[in-house]
Amino acid sequence: MYLKGELMRYANKQSVRMASFLIAALMMMPGCMADYGNLKGDPALTDVFLNKEALPEYNYYYNGRANVPYAVIGIDPQYEFQDRVWHRIDTREDVVAKVANIRSWNREWSQGAKIVGPDGKQLGIWFSYYRHTTIKVGPDNQVAVYSPYTPNRKVTMEVPP
Repeated sequence: MYLKGELMRYANKQSVRMASFLIAALMMMPGCMADYGNLKGDPALTDVFLNKEALPEYNYYYNGRANVPYAVIGIDPQYEFQDRVWHRIDTREDVVAKVANIRSWNREWSQGAKIVGPDGKQLGIWFSYYRHTTIKVGPDNQVAVYSPYTPNRKVTMEVPP
């Protein structure tokens, strides 16, 4: 009987420890994710890019090879863009050409999206075959958009809605 009581006390202590750990982890999670944005698919932006347009209110960049970019983005000029893996596109004609290069190898799956911050505010626009990336928003209006390309990741195609 003594052994059973000791086991019960030990199990109760472990349960309390595990519950405390989970509560602490859940409380920290929003703070850790507070500075990350995301992509929100937007059919109207897909149409803008497919109609060979480039909205004038953005600074444009591409990621990947010059003739086969992974993504083209436009960043609102009020943000300081951390472009270490992106190349600036200087003319609207070059934006259209980069989008055409994306579409040349992946016509059906490419789409446009809004780049939004953690507060839901639009930071820019996105066009790519890829539907994911990491977007980090730092102090003083700094924005970093990571490359969507992951060399060792198996890409699965989904039928768009």
